[in-house]
Amino acid sequence: MSEEKEDSGGVIRINADFNEKNRNAKGNPLADYQADAKEGDRIIDGDSNLKDGSLSIQEESKRGKWRLIFPDNIKIWQRREDGGYTELTSSKFSAEIEAPFSCELKIEGINGSQVTNDVKIVAEFITTGSKKVYKDSVLLTVLETRFAVTFDDGPLLDRTDKIVRSLKNFYYNGEPVKSAFFEIGFQIKKFGDLTRFVDQNGHLVGNHTYHHERYGHGTLDAQEIKDDILECEAEIHKALGREPEKIIRNRSLKEDYVFETEAKKLGYKICRGEALYDWDSSSTVEKIKQRAEQILENWNTKENPRQHSYPAVLIFHEFPEAVYNHIGEIISYLQDRGFILVDFDPVIAY
Repeated sequence: MSEEKEDSGGVIRINADFNEKNRNAKGNPLADYQADAKEGDRIIDGDSNLKDGSLSIQEESKRGKWRLIFPDNIKIWQRREDGGYTELTSSKFSAEIEAPFSCELKIEGINGSQVTNDVKIVAEFITTGSKKVYKDSVLLTVLETRFAVTFDDGPLLDRTDKIVRSLKNFYYNGEPVKSAFFEIGFQIKKFGDLTRFVDQNGHLVGNHTYHHERYGHGTLDAQEIKDDILECEAEIHKALGREPEKIIRNRSLKEDYVFETEAKKLGYKICRGEALYDWDSSSTVEKIKQRAEQILENWNTKENPRQHSYPAVLIFHEFPEAVYNHIGEIISYLQDRGFILVDFDPVIAY
């Protein structure tokens, strides 16, 4: 281990916040945040979210103590001889050892929302009976990718309620996560009780127009578009008993000048997002997982770790069985790969 040597490290992707605030409706820690029974505190062999590392001291044989110094937002575990892991505490000395020495490490990023720079991990070896200190360090790029979930084309019987109940199992900052449901006016007219159910569970109800037309194809003129938006707004108002949030999503997701002009005149914010094509009859749970993962993998990359400072807005539809019966499985899958589920925020929705 040479003095003051520094290498550029790999990439760690931040897993979801392992804060004890994250609990389910019964007050118990969520399954994704519980310790692994076989191998210690959230360490699983072969977990792609955990970066393998190693510490090697190659100096002449001598006794001394070693320690790692790393920020609080990083956790590091050392593999034991029995195959398990022991968590290392930042800046604390280990037991005295004799060089040459090497050990295997697992490195994980947590609580990453405050991270603005690459993380530096320093290793020190202090020789017994001497002031000589050997240092080695590595820079690890921290990737934080947040995502929010939204749902289109409801409310729908035996679907909207299932999705809302599934979302109760996911928490952000100690509270059940908040989503957005962009609902169609003629559906709200039939199932206003489901619109109220969405609202009462803390989710935002957005405008998805009354007739669900494909704008951008010249099918409606400006006045017809305006009327379509206002009709949906009136149904949301009737269902909730108050003025609705002024946020809207166009069915086609395409930028359409006439539609957006009329919506903005009415005070609406346009919300787009990342389409998962879950409406396609060939979409399966696995395909939806893979599409979502690919979107989030590209959201922030090693080459540009802060490409997007805002969360990705994933667009699901309420009617596919792969969504209403499996949304919890899909979200858990993304969390397990290091992506952070957050509340839908209409202020920063793009």
